[in-house]
Amino acid sequence: MCAIGGYQLKNNASINGTSLLLSLQNSQNHRGPDGRGIYIEPDESVGLCHNRLSIVDLSNNGKQPMTTYDQNFIISFNGEIYNWKDLRNEMYTSGLKFRSNTDTEVVLNGYRKWGYDILQKIRGMYAFAIWDKRNKTLFCARDRIGKKPFIYGESKKGFFFSSEISALNAVKKLTEINMDKNASSLANMLLHNLRHIPEPLTVYKGLKKLRPGHAIVVKNGKVDIMWRHWKPNPKKINHPNQLREVVEEAVNIRSVADVPVGALLSGGLDSTTITCLMQKKIGNPINTYAFGKNKNDEDLLKAKFVANKLKTNHKEFYFDPSRQYKIFKKILKTYGEPIMLLPLIHTYELSEAIYADGIKVVLNGNGADELFYGYKGHLNTAFVTKLINIIYPTKKFLPKLNFNNSKLSVVFSPPGKRKSAYYKNHAVKLWPTVFKKNKINLLQNIVSEEMETWGELIPNKDFIDESNFLSLIIENTHSLTISSDLPGMMASVEMRSPFLDQEVISSAMGIHFSQKVKGPKDGSKLKNILRKAVNDLIPPEIMSAPKRGFGVSIQEKDLLLGEWKKYADNIFNDFPIDNEYFDKQKIRKIWSEKKIKPKGDWSLLSKLFAIGTWEIENKCL
Repeated sequence: MCAIGGYQLKNNASINGTSLLLSLQNSQNHRGPDGRGIYIEPDESVGLCHNRLSIVDLSNNGKQPMTTYDQNFIISFNGEIYNWKDLRNEMYTSGLKFRSNTDTEVVLNGYRKWGYDILQKIRGMYAFAIWDKRNKTLFCARDRIGKKPFIYGESKKGFFFSSEISALNAVKKLTEINMDKNASSLANMLLHNLRHIPEPLTVYKGLKKLRPGHAIVVKNGKVDIMWRHWKPNPKKINHPNQLREVVEEAVNIRSVADVPVGALLSGGLDSTTITCLMQKKIGNPINTYAFGKNKNDEDLLKAKFVANKLKTNHKEFYFDPSRQYKIFKKILKTYGEPIMLLPLIHTYELSEAIYADGIKVVLNGNGADELFYGYKGHLNTAFVTKLINIIYPTKKFLPKLNFNNSKLSVVFSPPGKRKSAYYKNHAVKLWPTVFKKNKINLLQNIVSEEMETWGELIPNKDFIDESNFLSLIIENTHSLTISSDLPGMMASVEMRSPFLDQEVISSAMGIHFSQKVKGPKDGSKLKNILRKAVNDLIPPEIMSAPKRGFGVSIQEKDLLLGEWKKYADNIFNDFPIDNEYFDKQKIRKIWSEKKIKPKGDWSLLSKLFAIGTWEIENKCL
């Protein structure tokens, strides 16, 4: 688990490669404090760098960038490949040589043996770049659902990449990448459930995120080919026991490392499942960690109850309001663009404590709610799905009516385009409340376009399945893949998510939603098939408890009206974004009215607060 970076120059372009790579390493040191390495071609046309967090093969044999015996292939790799030993044995019997016991070398030799098809063989989370000296190309790829980040930019000088936006921002003068702000990126972040800028956008016009499940080939300093290497592949699950086997295997392969492995434990169904299976695999009491508001926090009490039942080595840590704003600013600075999710703050605090406790790797329960439908809103979505299944076939009998910009557009849009239609409608309503009237038509609804593109791949036609697949890939990235990477890596801790394993995803997609969504309204029977699959593991008190999100006792409204109010007043009374799109008067009015009538949704103001805070911090760089 590490940081990667590098470049390939265009013909006749020049750059101080060493200075560039050292700067990338310095910016990303938190992601890999255990070692550094640089590779530069003699003419400086290509360079790779790496910061290492030692997890597998702690010796110098695992140092990166790593080169094959013949010096023809060099890799900078970030991630974990869980089937690397099987692939290594297969390649070893075919005559390939290995100098280390690392998954990195397996990916490198796998590319040498299978080329781009290596992506169909590896199982895990990853982002990497391989310099192919024979073809003079950079082969770059990101895992199936984007658990590891890959940021890149192109300029007249060439192609540049890193693990973090902030790292490339620090070298903008060297690279000459266009770092003007992209107003559409910020506008998309404000839409509905998004709390981040969605792929492939970044806050800057010249930087992009490589989409999940995508790969690129760079030649002569520019992207030559881009393709999607993954699509959903549902596997039929007929019985909870089959699901149990898949989940248990996903936990088992993530419980192995050359360093101690712990678990995050909130006391909910998901984290309890992971903890139980992990302790079963390891055999000895594992280290578990929990975070909450105070010692009477309901989540902490449940976590302690589970820990006592399982006899884990359990520690809990408490919310400190005096540190929250400082940590929030640190997250924005490290991430390099606006994002608004308070659990990122909590997870970072927890990760700091975990690293101080001597643990580098922890497992979490991320993804179960999206895959097995664990949010209370899924009860309504299931009802709407059944309604759509009845109404949509009647469309052919109706006159050709225009349902655009109405709620009916979701009902009468074809499968794969319904969630996209919802986001189009939401933009029509939301953007005029925040942006200047004469600028709204210049904003691009990228998230709607991306949902339509990914929507073509939906494995099931029921609306709830479409909605949750797009939530997994696009909408809930902030609480799934970003939250499993950013806060942990800021504290040099690797987070592994068994529920986001490719086999678990395939299995979940093969289960009809009626086996996942059950009443009552408190959500205590949601994720029904998962509950049945782990019923023998989970204490009844946890099994029947209503759904609670991580850090639910700490709300954005309470912070913005309390500890953070002076910062909020400063931001909303004179919104600091320096462009012609945002209407400062409209934002000031929203804040004034919300302070008087605080009931209702606070997500819009919270996201605007993140954008304003990021802008202030960015100007200080």
